[in-house]
Amino acid sequence: MTRTLNQNVLYRSSQILRKSLLLLCGLWIVATLAIQLSAQSITAGDVVGTVTDPTGAAIPGATVTLANAATNNSQKANTNGDGSYRFAFVAAGTYNLTVTASGFQTQQHPRISVTPGQPTPVNVQLTVAGASQTVDVVEAATALQTENADVSTSLTQSMIENLPNPGGDLTYLAQTTPGVVMNTQSGYGNFSAVGMPGTSNLFTINGQNYNDPFLSLNNSGASNLLLGSNDISEANVINNAYSSQYGQYAGTQVSYITKSGTNQFHGEAVYNWNGRAVNANEDRDDYCHASPSR
Repeated sequence: MTRTLNQNVLYRSSQILRKSLLLLCGLWIVATLAIQLSAQSITAGDVVGTVTDPTGAAIPGATVTLANAATNNSQKANTNGDGSYRFAFVAAGTYNLTVTASGFQTQQHPRISVTPGQPTPVNVQLTVAGASQTVDVVEAATALQTENADVSTSLTQSMIENLPNPGGDLTYLAQTTPGVVMNTQSGYGNFSAVGMPGTSNLFTINGQNYNDPFLSLNNSGASNLLLGSNDISEANVINNAYSSQYGQYAGTQVSYITKSGTNQFHGEAVYNWNGRAVNANEDRDDYCHASPSR
């Protein structure tokens, strides 16, 4: 009897140990895959690329420096065995990228625009060093985003400030993007996207949901205290959001990023004026009628 009891205890202990080992192995696999997957966020982007020599061969161990053009904050990374590098969770803005490697000329890529939620590819081909010199590469942004299937439209601070915006409603920005139509019929929401109703659109400010908690609609206009255009540094409108960082709603994902400080002193003033010189003439037929003469 005692032997049978001991056997049962040993059997149960071995089962618990086996399940624990399986759980640990599963957690290790998930953690490994998470490290290998590209870091994604709706408030920050990635800068990725490969560094090669003139023949197209990978250059491992090259030093890649990414510096914010507005704050001069920088971060460094080294290319791995296949010459690739990645800067994850990079705040939106304009950056300068510099690549150095032993035996090759230093190469600079200025004014790289980083968009939240999207990877920015910057591939670099170094030239064999002769005399000491630095190569500046200036290239236009790619017209087609090939890193994922998202239909993304990024609106810069200058575009937000100068785009004609009836009523000063920031949700109006989404109506300038493909796949979005104004909601002029019965229903909820200011617009519909990719065939989805207005209740399917998600609005976020710095990554936090900003939808009406009762109707699941956008907060808009002065009555709902939506941030003014002078508070926003960038807005991103994503339709067909297939990437893993987007979710919750099936329609448009509208992400606002607020301004942050730079090394330069700056300020702004907004003045709105509305007077009769810019309004239509009033219709006075209701209170001013001339009787015909007899």
